[in-house]
Amino acid sequence: MAPAAGDPFAPPPVFGAAPPRPSRPAAPTPALAPRAPAPDPPAPVCGADSGGGFPLDTELRGGPADYPAGGPPQEWRLDLTNTTAAPCSGVHPVLVLTDRERALRPEQIRFEFYDAGAERWRPVAFEATEEAENVGAFTGFGGFAVPPGKTLTVPVRLAFDAGTAPDEVVVNAAVVQRRGTDGDWVGESGDYRLTVGPAAPDEPAAEPTAPGTPDPSRPPGTATRPPDPTAAPTAPGVSPPDLELAQTGREEAEAYARSIAPLAAGLVLLGAFLVRFRRHRQRHR
Repeated sequence: MAPAAGDPFAPPPVFGAAPPRPSRPAAPTPALAPRAPAPDPPAPVCGADSGGGFPLDTELRGGPADYPAGGPPQEWRLDLTNTTAAPCSGVHPVLVLTDRERALRPEQIRFEFYDAGAERWRPVAFEATEEAENVGAFTGFGGFAVPPGKTLTVPVRLAFDAGTAPDEVVVNAAVVQRRGTDGDWVGESGDYRLTVGPAAPDEPAAEPTAPGTPDPSRPPGTATRPPDPTAAPTAPGVSPPDLELAQTGREEAEAYARSIAPLAAGLVLLGAFLVRFRRHRQRHR
């Protein structure tokens, strides 16, 4: 029996399944903008000297005239005076030693400068040029900074190995402001003349200083540390335990590695300084 027309309870007619609703395409993912590279650190700067000269007046002072071969290091000063109204940073002095006999070798030179920022002495590695000059750059750190109108005094010390032959040596300092692998010439000192003499005769051992007495070879403000009164004495002929020996060996190896790391870095950087040095010397001859 067919449902009556207008029956509100009658089911709707079925004409087949409704077609699937078309899917909406996914919105495209916006591409990420490339990250901008970090800006380069600002390059070191120096002011311009009003007279057309170097911005840093450079002086070697206080050094002795005689150095016995194999003698102790002799301490003197390197002064850097900024003659401009702007700071001068990234400064690396380059020491040049020229000997009369052209016999001095880099390994015979013992030179250090005091890095006040790190509170330590830093060794300088030397390299021989084609003209038998010995050149060593102050490396292993970020360089000195000299405020405008101020003088920075750098303590240095120099010695020669016992096998160094008697000779006359001229020392001067060129000052380079490092810029990457190159640099600008910003200062140059006058000559410091010295004589390397024969090794001094053996002297009696110096008497031990009292505990806490300042060592003249140390920078101002440092003193030797007195022995620990609580430490147990070691009996004569008794060796420390193997564990202590192993620990000592590791500490010595680590200390040695730390000491030669700046030296190795200095050898790499010295090549760039030598290129600049040769160009400068050729222009000023």
